[in-house]
Amino acid sequence: MPPIPRSGATATRAGRRRVLAILLAVVLVPFPLAAQYARLTVPLAAIEEQVATDSMDPAAHYDVALGYWLNRRYDEAERHLRRAIAIEPGMARAYLALSYLPYARRSKLWEEESKRKVPAELVPVVEEASRFRRRAFLIDPLVDLKPLALMIPPAGVLGLKGNAEAFYTYLMNGLGSFWDGQYDRAYQFFRDIVGSTPEAEHQKFAAWFLWYEALAAAHSNDYDRATTNLRVLMARTDSAAEKGGAALVFSEANHYRYTLACVLDRAGRTSEAIQLLQEALTVDAGLYMAHVRLASIYAELKRPQASLEERRRAVAANPDDPSLLFELGEALARAGQLEEAHTTLKQAREANPNSVRTLYVLGWAAQQVGNIEESREAYQSFIARAPSLFAEQKATAARRLQELR
Repeated sequence: MPPIPRSGATATRAGRRRVLAILLAVVLVPFPLAAQYARLTVPLAAIEEQVATDSMDPAAHYDVALGYWLNRRYDEAERHLRRAIAIEPGMARAYLALSYLPYARRSKLWEEESKRKVPAELVPVVEEASRFRRRAFLIDPLVDLKPLALMIPPAGVLGLKGNAEAFYTYLMNGLGSFWDGQYDRAYQFFRDIVGSTPEAEHQKFAAWFLWYEALAAAHSNDYDRATTNLRVLMARTDSAAEKGGAALVFSEANHYRYTLACVLDRAGRTSEAIQLLQEALTVDAGLYMAHVRLASIYAELKRPQASLEERRRAVAANPDDPSLLFELGEALARAGQLEEAHTTLKQAREANPNSVRTLYVLGWAAQQVGNIEESREAYQSFIARAPSLFAEQKATAARRLQELR
């Protein structure tokens, strides 16, 4: 069974060229007075044409949403971001963008939130934004930070007052480097700010600074700095001074523990990552992404049964996420547990009819258990709906349809 492209992944050279062109379509230009100005370098119409061609490609919807955002067409940006997560519920960067969009619509919302003076009609909006931001970092702690560069919290929200304008401008340039994925450059801004500060003093920096520095460090493969900062944040989250505020993502030590485990896993410190993920689940059995992470680790360690069990636990912890059903069904199919795979994939399709990935694997699983009509229907639907990045899988599905006939 050919591999299934994940959200934003590409399966062909043409697909890779398309995504690269879109990513290079927007550049961020530093602006001297505590602001960032982003502009399109290709016509928005070209990006709109792409999403019209590949309407089932969540990455295309994400790209055009950012284009609309830059043109202050916020309603259209939101519509496409929500369409992206409807197609692919595990698309972390779309959730992150949605979490910052309300602050683009209403710039003073940052300050209103920090002072707990959000207008009543916007309270649900702020609460949803917080959930989206949290979900983005739970799905992938090293999510693409491009949206943050579009909507950097103002100085007051970060606790910067008085003569901190120069510091803030410098910081904005660092965060702005997230736009085009220059994480090494962004991290260097943080390192310049820290300078020769002793480590003991460094660890007393504001929580938001340690968080963003940790992210930049992890993206730049400085895992020692990232893990040090995350351990400090774990220890400090019980302090009332560190809670609240739109600048922070988590207010519970357990979620920083989970993030730390993910960074340790990326650093190759697998046994430590497993231990921390298990600790996180002891504290919060509903932390479903910890099960997903454990499943991935066990799969890499060639422990298929342990991996499958963690995927089952992830579904049990969050039965409302159809992407978890698909991942379990796909893993079962690869493990040769065809009857359970077939049943699970049918459930995944019912939960998210927009998922073309589910259609492809369901077609294969149905064929294996002898349900030829269901296999034929799934393959036909996949070929009709799948975007261009699935070119290899569409060719395979077409060949299998011929074999079914």
